[in-house]
Amino acid sequence: MPRDNDPAGSLPAASFCRESVIPILILLCVALAVFVVVLAARLRSAATHIAELRAQRDRDVKTLAKSRQEALQRSSMDDELQRVQTALSDAQAALATVRAERDTALRDAELAHSQRHAFLAGLAHDLRNPLAPLSNGIELLRLTDNDPAGRLRTRGIMERQVGNLMRIADELSDLARLSGQHATLQQVTFDLVPVLQGLAERLAPTLKAQEMTLQVDAAALPRLRGDAQRIAQAIGHLVDDIMRHTERGSTIRVVAGIEGASLSLMVATAADLDEAAGSAPAPLEDVDVAALGLGVALALQLAMLHGGNLKGRRPPGARRARFTMTLPVDASAAAEAAPASASPTLPVNGEPALAVLLADDNVDFSHSFGTMLELLGHHVQVVHDGLSAVASIVGSPPDIAFVDIGMPSLDGVEAVRRVRGQGNTQDVLLVAVTGRGGAEDRARAAEAGFDRYLVKPFAMQDVRDALDAAHAVRNGGRAPGSFASTRAG
Repeated sequence: MPRDNDPAGSLPAASFCRESVIPILILLCVALAVFVVVLAARLRSAATHIAELRAQRDRDVKTLAKSRQEALQRSSMDDELQRVQTALSDAQAALATVRAERDTALRDAELAHSQRHAFLAGLAHDLRNPLAPLSNGIELLRLTDNDPAGRLRTRGIMERQVGNLMRIADELSDLARLSGQHATLQQVTFDLVPVLQGLAERLAPTLKAQEMTLQVDAAALPRLRGDAQRIAQAIGHLVDDIMRHTERGSTIRVVAGIEGASLSLMVATAADLDEAAGSAPAPLEDVDVAALGLGVALALQLAMLHGGNLKGRRPPGARRARFTMTLPVDASAAAEAAPASASPTLPVNGEPALAVLLADDNVDFSHSFGTMLELLGHHVQVVHDGLSAVASIVGSPPDIAFVDIGMPSLDGVEAVRRVRGQGNTQDVLLVAVTGRGGAEDRARAAEAGFDRYLVKPFAMQDVRDALDAAHAVRNGGRAPGSFASTRAG
């Protein structure tokens, strides 16, 4: 048995240990090397995968950014498209409005043309009615030199027809003035019933000649505010139109009543009103009242100036219309007092002859008017130009001078300016005689120094009023300078 601590005995054991450990170490090294290789491979694979993930992330970020940019661009384009669509819609709406306005303007122009054509046709008819008897009267005067009674009848016919022509001229001038921008009304508070009654009295002779009657149905009406004379004039035109298109012996009615906030005036024959109130009224169609003639057109204009309207209806094919005029009711008018009516100024009669100067370049007018003044007992001097008028008035001042505005060498307005500049003409009554009746013409004449303004052809009463004023001045009455005009137009 070996001894402890025997070197010879322990040597084999140590050798055995070394031989056993070395392979183990080699295996461990090999295993470690394999582990390192595998680990390195896996690390390389992980790094590659991470790199790929990073690259994919970068690609996804770029794609996302590009998508976001595209989305922003699409949104901007959508907004721009929306703005374009809105602008296009606005343009289409504006175009539709322009087209509608154009169509309305065309319809209004066509209607105005139609109304003007109808109005001129009616005016020509109204003018031919008095011109035909006048033409016949001229021939009758040539043929009745030895028949004083026949000439007297003819003269009566011609005087009536001249009156009709003067009325037409008045209405034309009136319509032109009322259609202008400076149309004015004499606004007062008044009762309509007395106005209608006065109209019936004024029309009574004309109605009697046609064996007609005028009935006024108006009770418990509020007071109106407006131009009473103009309203009576408008209703008179409507009555006159019905008279011209109805048979003799008919009754014409004016029916007034309240409809809401308006006053309604119906003007028609009694037969038409009774038929309208019957169980089976005839069908009616609207009428263009502006084309029914000068008088009805003037009535329409007067109604519109008062804030109202005028409508007409009639059966198809009929000539006689049924009119309805509406006027606004002023609630405050009922509390106002009615204006006192002024009494007419009476002419001065029995006065001595006046010294009269007549200045007009129309020889026929000067001769006829001068003869008329001489037959009235006055001393008349006639000149035919403005310079001669100035010389005559300044050299020997007359009591009254009738001066035409449109004369050669010097017009009447400038002639009167020169006359008024002289100290010895302050008592001369200066009267303008002209065919122009516009507001500007009147204002120009008044500024020059005319005292009165007469529009040709003027009524004899206007001349008598001027002569009466000249008598008053000569007797110490009102001095010239207060401008007055007649027959507004």
